[in-house]
Amino acid sequence: MSVVDRVVGFAALLGGILLAIAGWQLDPGTSKLPGPGFFPLLIAVTMGGLGLWLLLRPGRDEKPLRSESSRWSSFTLALGSIVAYAVLLQDVGYLMSTFGLLLIQLRWVEKQNWRLSLLTAGMASLVSLVVFRVFLKVPLPPGILPLPTGW
Repeated sequence: MSVVDRVVGFAALLGGILLAIAGWQLDPGTSKLPGPGFFPLLIAVTMGGLGLWLLLRPGRDEKPLRSESSRWSSFTLALGSIVAYAVLLQDVGYLMSTFGLLLIQLRWVEKQNWRLSLLTAGMASLVSLVVFRVFLKVPLPPGILPLPTGW
């Protein structure tokens, strides 16, 4: 296990513990009526658990890193696509902007094949739209694609 894994795992575990204390002080509430500390506590448990897993997992074979220029170009593309998403979200709309962002991230940043990238971007965009509009009642920008108003 690398030193970086140990440092990140320890930091995540420590951060999770501190966030759990803060979340508990904010009153987590109950499962039927969550309080203001519920989500910080949920995030803390997840973060602490992942930090602990990173600390305790067995060593793994290190993959060779991609070249520096390849890493920087992927980083630049990822960052640029997120900025473009934020700029275009109101005009283009949630569904199309999210689909475009995910497609760029999956196809060119993560180097997935076209079929998987299109399928994942499409399904994730639609599912997140339904979750936000139907279940959470969050108003999302419709943009260029008319969305059903009954949702």
